[in-house]
Formats: sequence, structure tokens, C-alpha cells
Amino acid sequence: MKSKSLVVFFCVFALALSLVLPGFLPGNNIDISVLGISTEVPNNIQNLSYKNSSLTDYENAIASLINNTRVANGLNALAADEALNGIADLRSQDMMDRNYFSHYSPENTNVFDLMRANGISFRYGGENLAQSAPASAGTTDGFLNAWLNSPTHKSNILGANYAKIGVSMSETSDRRVVTTVFTN
Repeated sequence: MKSKSLVVFFCVFALALSLVLPGFLPGNNIDISVLGISTEVPNNIQNLSYKNSSLTDYENAIASLINNTRVANGLNALAADEALNGIADLRSQDMMDRNYFSHYSPENTNVFDLMRANGISFRYGGENLAQSAPASAGTTDGFLNAWLNSPTHKSNILGANYAKIGVSMSETSDRRVVTTVFTN
């Protein structure tokens, strides 16, 4: 009888260990975070010009997934915009360089301030952010699903007033940051 109790104890102990141990092993701590913001300003002037910033395969995949979602919901596909790609690049790189993840920089400025400072006028604007740790956990499908499961992000993706998109991804082996910027 004592040996049966010992076997049961070891089985229960092994089960408990298998449930708790993975969270403490290196490489098994996966964190995916998303943030969304949007605004409407009383100015409908379009004056977009910025550095030439072509999309990488990863960034193009993000834009394609967003456009597929929009079309499946009866909306127009968004046009990739070089100026907005540049703004998204600035946002992603700043968050990586200065190690933060927020719609607001350490100086309390946001994407809308950055667009205005770079001569981009808009009436409707939005920004979706995503980050993952480690970087490899940040798949395009994973980020899209996280955004679609958040009302704020989903409303940016399905915003009927939007016509243009900018996308940027910056990463290290430890972290991936994706910025999407939307305007009319």
C-alpha cells in the first residue's frame, strides 16, 4: 500500500512540475502587447511628402493582412503611402532605440504630432502598435489577431474614413515592434 501512495505522489508531483516549470525555462516567456489610438482633426488637406521608405516582406504581409480584412468586411483596400511608412519607421525605431512601448514618447508627443511636424495633413488618423518578446513570437497573423480582438485596434483596421496606411517593423533578437499608421 505504501508503494501505491508513493507512486501516486510522484505522479501528482510530476504533473504539477510539468504545469509550472515551462514558465521558468528560458525562451518560453512570450509576451505580445498591442496599443491603438485614433483621432479626427478639422483639416482635410492632403500634403504628403516624406523620405522614400519601401516595405519589407514582413511589413508588406502586415499591410496585406489588414487589406484582406478590410475587403472581407466590404471596405476599400488601403494604399501604402511612403510618407506614412516614414512616420511608422520613425515611431518603431524610436520605441526600439529608447526602450518604450506607448502611443506617447517620453516627451509626451504622439504620432499625430509627428505627422504634423513633418507636413502631413489629415482629417482622420490612427495608429496601431504591437510588440513581442522574443521577436520571433511576433508573427504577422499573431499581431493581426491581437488587433482584431481589441475594439480600438479593430476600429482602426476597419475605419471607413481611412484610405492610406504606413507600416514599419523594427526588431532585435529580444523584441519586435510594429507600427501601423492610418489616414484619410
